[in-house]
Amino acid sequence: MGSVSNGDNYVLGRSVMESVRLDGQHFIFKLQNGYTIHPQIPITPDTKIAEIGTGTGIWLLDVSSQVPPTVQLNGFDISEEQFPAQSTLPSNMTLQVMDAFAEVPAEHFEKYDVVHMRLWCAIIRGCDTFPLIRHATQLLKPGGYLQWEEYNPSRSGTYINGAEAEALYSFASMLRKELDIDPSWLVDIPNRVKKAGLNVLEFRTDPFSKACVPIVTKSLLMFHMSLIDGAYKAGVSGLPPRHEADAVLTAALHAAKNGVAQYSNPLALLAQKPLA
Repeated sequence: MGSVSNGDNYVLGRSVMESVRLDGQHFIFKLQNGYTIHPQIPITPDTKIAEIGTGTGIWLLDVSSQVPPTVQLNGFDISEEQFPAQSTLPSNMTLQVMDAFAEVPAEHFEKYDVVHMRLWCAIIRGCDTFPLIRHATQLLKPGGYLQWEEYNPSRSGTYINGAEAEALYSFASMLRKELDIDPSWLVDIPNRVKKAGLNVLEFRTDPFSKACVPIVTKSLLMFHMSLIDGAYKAGVSGLPPRHEADAVLTAALHAAKNGVAQYSNPLALLAQKPLA
């Protein structure tokens, strides 16, 4: 999951536990979608692939085992805190710092055949996706592909079962409001990408498969733990006493053992930059 500029107000933190959660989310999406790279994207020995908000680099690491060793893999994030050591990476993979809300540097402009993005739903403030989508579009060569996956934490995109889960969702919604995180833009991704000049090839909103539900439930409970902890550490205004938040979270964690669940459904987009 990527990070924003303007002081890098990434409220979820970058601890070892957060890195493990991000790695786990990668395999949730892979299990749900049935692929790492979308099967419609052609891969040749000369393909160049970029990921925005690469975090731990887990998506690119998975890709590296599926493509020729000559394929160039470049991951970008506003922070290097979660990057693995360069010495542990495949020889065709690099990770570096770059702000995904800024103009693309000249050396990366229209360089990539594929750009991957995932889980910006907790990063975008005030529904302003324009800088992020512009950045992705600038990275893409004409004819290149954008692959983008998200959760949809809006009420209509969230499965909630049980009073404890409902209470946790309500609390998380209050946190999002205080952080100016409005998830309503997520279902509008195709229109926003089209306005940036890309052709939408696919937009999937299928609910999580039965096999994914137990894993994604645990992952999103971990997400809420990080969100609550990060919001209080950041001194976000308008929050109730911390013990109230901890009580809501603890109740949801205990109830999950008995089948209570709250998770957001996935979204998956594939788009292409026109050749001319």
